[in-house]
Amino acid sequence: MFSTEAEAKNLINALRNGTAPFRHHTMILSGRDDEIDSFKKALKLIENDTGLVKILVGDYSVGKSFLMGTYKHIALNDDYVIASFQINNGYRLNKLEDLYYAIMHNLYLKHNPQSKSSFDAIFDLWIENLKYSPFPVQKSHEIQTVCDALSKFNLTFSRAFLSYIRSKIRGDHEATTTTSAWLSGEQHIPQGLKQKVDLTGGVDKTNSLDFLKSFVKLITLLDYKGLIVFIDELDLVLHDRSDIRLSAYDNLKYLVDLTTSGELPNTFFVFTGTKEVITSEEKGVLTHTALAQRLNLNVPEDSGSVFHISSLEPIALLELTKKVLKLYSSFTALPNHISAEMLYDEINKSEPKVTRHYVTRLIERLDSEIL
Repeated sequence: MFSTEAEAKNLINALRNGTAPFRHHTMILSGRDDEIDSFKKALKLIENDTGLVKILVGDYSVGKSFLMGTYKHIALNDDYVIASFQINNGYRLNKLEDLYYAIMHNLYLKHNPQSKSSFDAIFDLWIENLKYSPFPVQKSHEIQTVCDALSKFNLTFSRAFLSYIRSKIRGDHEATTTTSAWLSGEQHIPQGLKQKVDLTGGVDKTNSLDFLKSFVKLITLLDYKGLIVFIDELDLVLHDRSDIRLSAYDNLKYLVDLTTSGELPNTFFVFTGTKEVITSEEKGVLTHTALAQRLNLNVPEDSGSVFHISSLEPIALLELTKKVLKLYSSFTALPNHISAEMLYDEINKSEPKVTRHYVTRLIERLDSEIL
């Protein structure tokens, strides 16, 4: 089941603490077949030059974060680059240049899904192959082809990327670092460094989405299928000042428009939040008529942009109990009288519990058998 006992223990420890684990989501995922099928269908659309925005809404502790973790695992294994972060005190959705920065500084790749990647890491292998290519003409042609494709989205980005490639190939660390930081949306690069590598300006609200389009085009040219952006805690926007919240909803509407119109292909934004994001008549998306219309709130979930995540059905909870019990017993001997059915009946005797509370209570109960 697991390559090491430590992996099993780490997964149980994450569940014990009520957090979504980094790995092995699919080993204990239960009762989410419809949600997984919907996500895989969406990936097929993204692969075929479509863009999408989806919002997963549900009560606290219903399992949104765990489901998002499973989505990330699926996307990475299907050769997508992903970005993953949450709305918090350091980041809100009201500035598009901040969105670009957050994406570029929270990238993850298939070969190391537990650690953040970087702009450089994505292109290292490709540039190394160019550097040692025995065919200079072919190398120049490949570089020119990529830069010509990027110039259709943003000429400044294309020129900066060409500068990045050249500095990387000749081993100029300072120029490589400066250009990489600039392409990743860094705002505080000393002017002297920018002048040395012939960079002007930077990422701002007027060009940030052009930069994002360029980046997505770039990764697809390197045979990734696209970019999936996971943004958690959308409901925190409800607590912002009204002007900041309005700007956030404007930007969310803009992302919906860009993806559905085909201007931002191969890109999938997946948000999560509580039901209040949708249902609140004072602060939710219903206060932004144009956004509410774009989200198609009155159509079936598979057709609209909002997907409602509900608590697991009893049969799914029992299945989950069996999986957790099997996992737990893989490294700890438990008494023979312990069964999944007994644990399920005992935990649900007093009151129904949402998924996270159920799992933490289940592990507390298993822990009590070995103390």
